[in-house]
Amino acid sequence: MKGEGANSPSGIPTPCRIGVVENDKVYIEYLLAELQNGGRATEPIYSWPSAEQFLHDERRSELDLLILDIDLSGISGVQLAGILSLKQPDLPILILSNLTSDAAIFEAIKNGVKGYLLKSELSDLSQAIDVVMAGGAMITPTIALRVMSTFQKNPTPGPELTDRERQILELMVRGKTIKSVAEFLLLSPHTVHDYVKRIYKKLEVHNRAELVQKVQDLQLM
Repeated sequence: MKGEGANSPSGIPTPCRIGVVENDKVYIEYLLAELQNGGRATEPIYSWPSAEQFLHDERRSELDLLILDIDLSGISGVQLAGILSLKQPDLPILILSNLTSDAAIFEAIKNGVKGYLLKSELSDLSQAIDVVMAGGAMITPTIALRVMSTFQKNPTPGPELTDRERQILELMVRGKTIKSVAEFLLLSPHTVHDYVKRIYKKLEVHNRAELVQKVQDLQLM
């Protein structure tokens, strides 16, 4: 059964069911200890080393909150957030990562994450969990500064892509085949192929090499 994820009548935060996707074996042990000692997570705290393993585990439906790193092998954390925005839109996601690129931050926010912290700001984690579980959103001052500075830059012109097209584009750039993309997104290969054709047309490319180069040139990711 899912936890309440809110404050009890006494004002003490109610422990919630937390899952973690993190591929750093040393850091995950430290993080789990912090969550256990802080009393914000019910036992057991589920963890997965990759987005793929997380997506294939039915226990993810039990979670009240997902803590997610971005820099994962295979499907990235940003991409996983996008997938979950369609598969589990009610699952709050909190990013905890060392990755601070403008593209990663904005794509994560666009994909619906409710919080973004740096791993070096772990002291803010308990507060972030409380804010997110209360229905709010939280980014630390470090991330907020990056967001503000990006808004002050001139935007890079680029084609208008739908959320689904962006998901498929990121998978294709990462070297995934149409078949593997279809399996990850639970679509038919034919449907993915149609999306790829539209992406190629919008980006004015003819093959994957040109696609990768165009993505880099336009800083789409």
